[in-house]
Amino acid sequence: MPEYNEEIKKMNERVAKLDAQQKQLKAKKRALKNRISQRNRKARTKRLIEKGAILEKFQGEGADKVSADDSFAALVQLQNDFDSLKAFTSNVKYRKNNPDEPTRTVYDNWKEQQNQN
Repeated sequence: MPEYNEEIKKMNERVAKLDAQQKQLKAKKRALKNRISQRNRKARTKRLIEKGAILEKFQGEGADKVSADDSFAALVQLQNDFDSLKAFTSNVKYRKNNPDEPTRTVYDNWKEQQNQN
C-alpha cells in the first residue's frame, strides 16, 4: 500500500510539473505573437509614412494645407480620369496601312510601350 501511495504522489508531481511547463509555453507563445503583431504594426506604420511622404511631395509646397479628404478626392479623380482615358483610347483604332495587319487600338499600343520600358 505505501508503494501505491508513493506512485500516486510521483504521478501528481509529474502532472504539476507538466502544468507548469504548459503555463511557460503559453506565456512564450503569447510573447511571440505580441512580437509578431508589433513588427507588423511597425512595418505598416513605415509604409504609411513613406506613402504619405510621396503623396505630399506630389502635392507641392502647399501640401500641409491639403486635408486628407481633399487628397483622397484628388486621387479618386485621377483614377476616374485614367479610367475614362483608357476607355476612350481603347475605342480609338489606328488606320490600317495593310489589310492583313491586325487592328490595334491606341490603348493597346500604349500598353505595349509601357511593357517595353
